[in-house]
Amino acid sequence: MRKKLIVNADDFGLTPGVNYGIIEAYTYGILTSTTLMINQPFAKHAINLKKQYKNLGLGIHLTFDKGKALSGISSLTDENGNLLKYSLLKDSGTEEDFYREAKLQLEKFIELVGEKPTHMDSHHHIHIKSNNAEKAVLRLSKEYNLKIRTQCNLIEDFYDAGVELEKLLNTLKNSSCEITELMCHPGYIDHALLKTSSYNTKREDELNILKDSTLLNYIKENFDLIDYLGNCKEV
Repeated sequence: MRKKLIVNADDFGLTPGVNYGIIEAYTYGILTSTTLMINQPFAKHAINLKKQYKNLGLGIHLTFDKGKALSGISSLTDENGNLLKYSLLKDSGTEEDFYREAKLQLEKFIELVGEKPTHMDSHHHIHIKSNNAEKAVLRLSKEYNLKIRTQCNLIEDFYDAGVELEKLLNTLKNSSCEITELMCHPGYIDHALLKTSSYNTKREDELNILKDSTLLNYIKENFDLIDYLGNCKEV
């Protein structure tokens, strides 16, 4: 049986350059799905782009530590309603506030997109790092019958210094899992990205690798590309 690979881009909605890069990685590369940051300024831009690509899987990137909270002042925010950085959030965030914020983000996703997300993950893996966030997101997954990203079978070292074609090929060759997920952050550098994220130039490197013909050929020979719902993509 051929192994299966999910290739998911985080941060859809962060900036126009990131949005366009994700679409290009899907159109010309191995990307199969992406997760949307519904509380970011360019979320609606991302949603409008997605409408042109019906088969691109679209999940939600729950955001607990960046931008404005949808739930207002809580244990997750400062006095201005801005979500706290994780260094503060890990000690202050209650399960109920994580649940409330995640549910509001999910409901806003459904309102704007018109359907449920394919799955849930979170910015900076907070639903994995924080016990209270994990419990809240598990509650939500059962309530809405949604899959959640776990660290099991997740390739997360395709990032920063790990963004090299040969490293990625070796990781894929050594994967023995029936289904593996590759987490990635492709994008184009724009002014908005330079202002909002320290992870910027490497996004274009990721994009180029995800479209690389050597990688495409290897995937075609060894993996079936799927999204979180099991829908297949041809290389």
